[in-house]
Amino acid sequence: MFAAETLKEPPKALRSTFEALRTLYQRRWLLWYMIQRDVSKSYRGSVLGFAWAFLGPLLLIALYTIVFSKILGFRFHPVAGDPSLNFGLYLYCGLIPYQMYANTLNSATGIIQSNSMLVKKMVFPTEILPFVSATSTLAERLFELVVLLALLVAFGHPPGWTIALLPAIFVIQLLFILGLSYLFSVIGAYLPDIKETVRSIVRASFFVTPVIWPADKAKGVFHYIVSLNPIAYFVEAYRDLIISHTLPGAIPTLGFTVFSILLFAGGLMLFVRAKHRFPDLI
Repeated sequence: MFAAETLKEPPKALRSTFEALRTLYQRRWLLWYMIQRDVSKSYRGSVLGFAWAFLGPLLLIALYTIVFSKILGFRFHPVAGDPSLNFGLYLYCGLIPYQMYANTLNSATGIIQSNSMLVKKMVFPTEILPFVSATSTLAERLFELVVLLALLVAFGHPPGWTIALLPAIFVIQLLFILGLSYLFSVIGAYLPDIKETVRSIVRASFFVTPVIWPADKAKGVFHYIVSLNPIAYFVEAYRDLIISHTLPGAIPTLGFTVFSILLFAGGLMLFVRAKHRFPDLI
C-alpha cells in the first residue's frame, strides 16, 4: 500500500517546479511591476524619456543602412522602395531575436549576485528574478519590432498574412530565453567568474548566426552547425514571416519548439532545486 501511494505521488523536484510556476502566476502583479521597472529604468533621467524606445531603433537602422548599404554596398534580400534600405532593414530584423538571446544570457549569469538583498530575504520568490530579466529583454525588443514594421509599411513593403504567426514564434522564443535565464543564473551563482566566458560565447555565436549574412551562404560542416543553432532558426523565422512573407520550415519549428519547452522545464527545475543555496553563495 505504501509503495502504491509512493508511486502515485509526483517526485519532489516535479512538485517543487509546479509550485514555482504557481508562485509566478500568483505573483503576476509583482512580475508586471518589476518588468515595468526594468524597461523604464533604461530611459529614466533622459530628456526624451520613453521616446528613446522608438528613436533608438530608428537611429540604428539609419546607421546600418549608411554603413552597410551606402558605404559597403551590400545588396541582397532587397526591400521594396529605396534599394539602399535593403540591408538596414534585413539586418535589423535579424538583430531583434539575436539581441533577445544575447541580452538574456549576459544578464542571467550575474542576476543572483546583483539582487543579493532580495535573494537573502526568505519571503521573496527568487524564481521571479530570471523570469523578469528574460521578459524585460523581450519587451524592449517589441518596441524595436514596432519600429521595423512601421518602416516596412512606410517604404511600401507591408507585412503579409504571415505576420499573424509571429506571436507563436514569440512564445517559442520566450520559453527558450526563459530556459537560458534559469539555467545560467544557477551557473552564475555557483561560478561568478563565468560572466566573461559567457560574454565571449555570445560574441562568438554572432558569427555562426546568419545576422549579417544570408543563411544560404553556409556550406558543408558550417551549414550543419547553423542548422542546429537555435538562434539561427529564430533569426530566419523572423525574416521569413516579416520580410519574405513565407513560413518557417515545419520540421525545424517542431524541433526547436520541443527543445525550447525542454530547456525551460529543465532550467526551471534546476533553479528550484538550487535556489536554497543562493544565500550562502553571495
